Amino acid sequence: MLGLALTALLALTLLAGPAAADGAADTIADAPLLLADDEPVGPEPKDRLEEDNPARELAGFESREGIFVDAAAYILAFAMLVGLVLLVSLYYLLVHRPSRDPDGSA
Repeated sequence: MLGLALTALLALTLLAGPAAADGAADTIADAPLLLADDEPVGPEPKDRLEEDNPARELAGFESREGIFVDAAAYILAFAMLVGLVLLVSLYYLLVHRPSRDPDGSA
């Protein structure tokens, strides 16, 4: 009995779903548009170095990408150099180190 009820509920959902979605799409399409796509949102931006641009005197808007990339490159190069020194020293101490005789002579 429960299987029959679930089957009927599934069929009802599958049949009523597209109709409800179509009705929701009609209500969205009837809503007024507040802003057209082609209109600019604000005034046209002026050139940064123009005389009458009030943002001309502001500072701190330079691109910081180059500074960041350079700093990241130096940090990574330093980390790689430290890792290489550690690996070479561990290799020398553990593998390539001259072995000592059991009596203590070099």
